[in-house]
Amino acid sequence: MKLAAIDLDGTLLNSQHQLLEENTRILRRAQQQGMKLVLATGRSVVSAVEMLDEMQLEGYILALNGTFIAQKTKEELKILRSSQLKKSNVQKAFEIAQEEKVTFVASNQTGSDRVVAEDQAELVQEFLIKRADLRRLTAEEMQGKIADAAVHYLKLAFTNQDRGRLLRLKKRLEAAGLPTIFSDTHYIEYVPEGVNKGTALQFLCDNLGIPLSDTLAIGDQENDIELLQLSGIGIAMGNAQEHVKAVADQVTATNDQTGVAKALIRYL
Repeated sequence: MKLAAIDLDGTLLNSQHQLLEENTRILRRAQQQGMKLVLATGRSVVSAVEMLDEMQLEGYILALNGTFIAQKTKEELKILRSSQLKKSNVQKAFEIAQEEKVTFVASNQTGSDRVVAEDQAELVQEFLIKRADLRRLTAEEMQGKIADAAVHYLKLAFTNQDRGRLLRLKKRLEAAGLPTIFSDTHYIEYVPEGVNKGTALQFLCDNLGIPLSDTLAIGDQENDIELLQLSGIGIAMGNAQEHVKAVADQVTATNDQTGVAKALIRYL
């Protein structure tokens, strides 16, 4: 295999959203043997870059669910593609989220702007900790950002502790022409039409001259399905949802049992 595309939360990271040394060791070994490494994540650009730096690895990132594609070296972050959302769709989604009292998150290369509903605690991924690139705005400030011609967003997300409320929002967004997918139990995301981790992998492989048949992908959530389907070998985590496992070629151990390392080592 010439390339491995790996999700972060629920996959490379354990249930506490931490890197495991065994996974990092095998990734370093894979890179030393010439395999290209790709972090394919719904997380922010900043967070994905930090993960590569923490592992002392170079590679590629398909951040914000494939809306931002870049090569990360020690010297620079080279942008290969950036897919922007239509302003009108951002406005429509924000209005619906406000009506449903669900936290709204709009992300781009520099970070994420969010309006928290009902002062609830943040739930998943990098929102679990305080970060400078995660900016909390009032509804009025968010409205100003949306109206600002200089500000463009690549991905929207919505989170709430009440999954029923989130499902109602998902239905309303879909009726408005804004289909979303789950990337975590309490977290749904909206990206530009035709963009997902799978099409991002296709773009990257075309750019690198690598056949999809020479790639493998590892993931656990609904937003990993296209990635697993388009890669040469799709591997679902042991903790993946059943409908994700159903589209995979293989199932490895869970994210707390270094499932990524166990899957990759077969191809080294």
